Amino acid sequence: MEQTLSCPVMPDQEAPSAVPGNGISLYFRPGTRPSTDVISALMEAMADADIMARITHRPPPQEGWLELIASGLTFDLTGLTPAKSAISGDILQYHGFDETPSCEELEVVELSPGGHIAGGSGLLPVNRTMAGLATSLSLKLPVAAIGWRSAQTLMEPRYFARIIVNWLAGGAFPALGLTALLRSDDGSISTKGLSRFVGREMQLEGAVEETPSDTLKLAIRMVDYLVRQGAFAESRVIDSPRGKLLLEPSQGGKQVWVWRQH
Repeated sequence: MEQTLSCPVMPDQEAPSAVPGNGISLYFRPGTRPSTDVISALMEAMADADIMARITHRPPPQEGWLELIASGLTFDLTGLTPAKSAISGDILQYHGFDETPSCEELEVVELSPGGHIAGGSGLLPVNRTMAGLATSLSLKLPVAAIGWRSAQTLMEPRYFARIIVNWLAGGAFPALGLTALLRSDDGSISTKGLSRFVGREMQLEGAVEETPSDTLKLAIRMVDYLVRQGAFAESRVIDSPRGKLLLEPSQGGKQVWVWRQH
């Protein structure tokens, strides 16, 4: 499950209010990346239907970006043609592909929180709205892959749509996609990207009597628990399908360790 794919780093799009690392990357095959006109027509056609968003600022087309508003929140869509592709980066994990695409062959359009909400880019309402908007766009455009920047994950569009629709309908937080779950040699699992939602990354202690699959399932449960609970400063013990667990936030505020209670 873990693989690093080197994606091209291209000149950043000089769009106002861009939030590096907190966006969603929509990957397109060359020649299929949309223009501002295509997005505008799509928004008009889908008004009051699939895409509950509208354009609030439209610079000259050659600048290749738009400001969108959805659920009262503003987002920037950058990297539209004829401007250069948005910036890309390394991928730690991929999900949902029968055959993993080569990032070197793809171009990027970036959806990110606008300047008005940049400070709240980790808030659940912002991320839920942005994920829903990205899902709607991916279903209407020839998107080849979707990247969640803060976790450095790459997802097949139908996989992304499925986990996001389930989450927005009240299901579990999509840990396998909106975070990366990284296994260490000692069997423990650590997260990348969870801090965006709860201010901390998690490390789950491994267990010699446990299969890697069971440890991964437990890590997924713990990520969902932490996102639902939100930030907390004091240690606590909780029950789990694998027994009692001690959750110990670090004093520095950057990590939460999950220990087995024997």
